Amino acid sequence: MRLASGFQHAMTSTLILLICRTANPVEIVAGFHRLDKVMENYDNRLYPSYDTLDAAPSLVTCSLHILSFSSISAESMDYTIDIYLRQEWQDPRLVHYNERDELYINDQTFRDKIWKPDLFFTNLKRGHFLDITVPNFYIRIKPKTGDVIYSSRLSLTLSCSMRLWSYPMDVQNCSMDMESYTFTTKQLKFAWKSEKAIQLIEDLRMPQFGLDDTFSYDCTSNLSTGTFPCLRAVFILRRQFGYHLIQSYLPTVLIVFMSWVSFWLDVDAIPARVTLGVTTLLTMTTLAGGVRVSLPPVSYIKAIDVWMGTCTIFVFSALLEFTLTNYLSRKQVPKPKRQNTGFMVCGIQMTSKKKMNHLDTDDVNETQKTFKDGMAVPRKYRAIGSRLARENEAVWSDLPRRVHETNGWQNDIEPHVQAALQDEVNSEEKASILREKKQLQRAKLLDEQCRIIFPLSFFIFNIVYWPSYLVFGIEKFAKP
Repeated sequence: MRLASGFQHAMTSTLILLICRTANPVEIVAGFHRLDKVMENYDNRLYPSYDTLDAAPSLVTCSLHILSFSSISAESMDYTIDIYLRQEWQDPRLVHYNERDELYINDQTFRDKIWKPDLFFTNLKRGHFLDITVPNFYIRIKPKTGDVIYSSRLSLTLSCSMRLWSYPMDVQNCSMDMESYTFTTKQLKFAWKSEKAIQLIEDLRMPQFGLDDTFSYDCTSNLSTGTFPCLRAVFILRRQFGYHLIQSYLPTVLIVFMSWVSFWLDVDAIPARVTLGVTTLLTMTTLAGGVRVSLPPVSYIKAIDVWMGTCTIFVFSALLEFTLTNYLSRKQVPKPKRQNTGFMVCGIQMTSKKKMNHLDTDDVNETQKTFKDGMAVPRKYRAIGSRLARENEAVWSDLPRRVHETNGWQNDIEPHVQAALQDEVNSEEKASILREKKQLQRAKLLDEQCRIIFPLSFFIFNIVYWPSYLVFGIEKFAKP
């Protein structure tokens, strides 16, 4: 019995001690009641230092905690950001005796009763307070000093004037400007809380950009209506190049390489070379159009425009090279003109004896007698319209096929004359074959030269292009 009584006594003493050490709910209620008494004579239209003797401007310190970056758009030139915005100031009108060192308030009615800085975002497109599951804000008041901390969670879409000269290897300078809408620097001053006033959530990741650096400074602006306090937070965003390398650059390089395949195809492979050239050119045009869709229609040339334009020129030049090669391989070289000193009989060119000195006179006499005057032409050939020779001596000098077409004249030609005619025909055929071979060799030589010129030119272009934008074209931003 005594043991049980002692245990009950110990438990009772412990509970009493815990209750004494625990905050009294009555005290908390009394603390808010005293604050309500203070608010009865509170005028939220006046800034905190309005009634002070020196009438010094009220100081508001700000800080940001970045939760996320999203929707960084080059097309609309804006970005969306979720932040905790913390504002701190001192309001002597809230000083009062209170049992609590700090009062935490999450009441919208009370928030509307106290004075708050009329801060707004000058480059805001749209934004809203977050209120799921409850309104995301709190007010912390220190009764002994009147210090107020006002923290709220905001989702903002802010404009960012992007410079796309080096797109997609660009670095952008996007800012967040916070300014007082009503009060000038005579009534209100803004200041960043510390050097590290901008804090980032751990493992902050963005799909297309990387956050290189952040800095903040005062951007107080002088307007025609007065000088208004302003704070600016700057975010240095570097575009991630991997996506564009896979989606834009590598496909275009492969298309350019594919267009060079035509240099190794035969000159006479016309369907294959035409199909290859037209297909690569159309594919290149489609890729270039797809890149332009996601960008604003700026008036200056971007890095991606230089790349796409140059690759299109290479593909189109390969198609033009095929046209030139085909022309050279099929070009008809005019035959050398021969002096016409004879006459035509049945479509056969007759040449004077002076041009045929290699023939014996005795071999030609019989033929000369046949053509000495017009009546000597056989009757069956008179209707053909043979023209009499202006010279008394003439011999055959045209192709045997024409002799054959006369169906009978070849019987009147001496064998030595026919042999001479055949030699002349063979020499002309050989000359024609040599001309065709020479033209074909010239076309093949052009293909062989292009196999070296095109890759070398593309290599030189890459040597100039990449350092120009990755090394020398990078914009560097520094804190003002």
